[in-house]
Amino acid sequence: MLVQARAGCARVLTLLLLALAVVPPARASVSVIIPDANTAVAAVSLTDSSASTFAATVTIKFDNAVNLSAGSLGVDAALFDPAHDLLPAGVSVDAAFPVVISVEPPVALFANGYENNQAADGNLAFFNTYELEIHTENLTCGSASTAYRLFKAEHGSNTFADVTDDVYRGSVRARGRGGAFSRFMIVTDSRVGLTVALQKLANLTLRLNLASIVNGTLLASLTATLVQVSLDLATLNINAAIADLQIFINAVVGAAGTDIANEWKADRSLVNDAGELLSLAETLKFTLRLLQGGNALCVPPPG
Repeated sequence: MLVQARAGCARVLTLLLLALAVVPPARASVSVIIPDANTAVAAVSLTDSSASTFAATVTIKFDNAVNLSAGSLGVDAALFDPAHDLLPAGVSVDAAFPVVISVEPPVALFANGYENNQAADGNLAFFNTYELEIHTENLTCGSASTAYRLFKAEHGSNTFADVTDDVYRGSVRARGRGGAFSRFMIVTDSRVGLTVALQKLANLTLRLNLASIVNGTLLASLTATLVQVSLDLATLNINAAIADLQIFINAVVGAAGTDIANEWKADRSLVNDAGELLSLAETLKFTLRLLQGGNALCVPPPG
């Protein structure tokens, strides 16, 4: 009996030691300021179990925001989880910044007259697109051939895809547009540029087919323009592909809010077709610029 009692005590002691040894999960510190009605800047810091700290400044610039406030964005951060998050083949996470930034605007349950500057239902909304930039000094933008890119996972999805439209120096500033929110991260992309362009064009074509565009003439014109971009790429006429893609972008911008839905709301009751099309088109244009050879990466950001 004494032996059994000692064995039981030993097991309890072992469990207690293991419990004490458990390291709490990494937690993020986030501070958000709103410098103007269409801009939010979040300072994000995350410390992992090894006491390594990852920091970034996340800047979101909206074309036209409604009810933008520090509490309306729902900014958070977590470490990349390889068992849960999916990246394409040829894309990897840099251990110097394995951070996923989440932007999940909460839904206000009610609005009351005691809240300052309250408008409508209090939920964040925006028209067309936003541009999101992650700027971190944990990474270095060393050359014009840098492989750093901005990837995004749509709401409800664990699969990340390229949304980059620029990568600037200082140390790394990766930017991309969106028509809806979810999770973002900077990754290393070693895939072949033409392969990436063709995949992005396929994604854009699929999204156009899913968009609710009741103007048949406009839909036919947009579809024909993307077919022409495909023909340009088939002949490696990158200059023509960029020019034709710009025609597509201009047409979507011109029809946004009339023939193409262009509003996003925090309650996700609206589908922002225009914003999603513009986001996919802009990241395709980025890849085409890289294929063109006239776009230098890791240059100082404009302004």
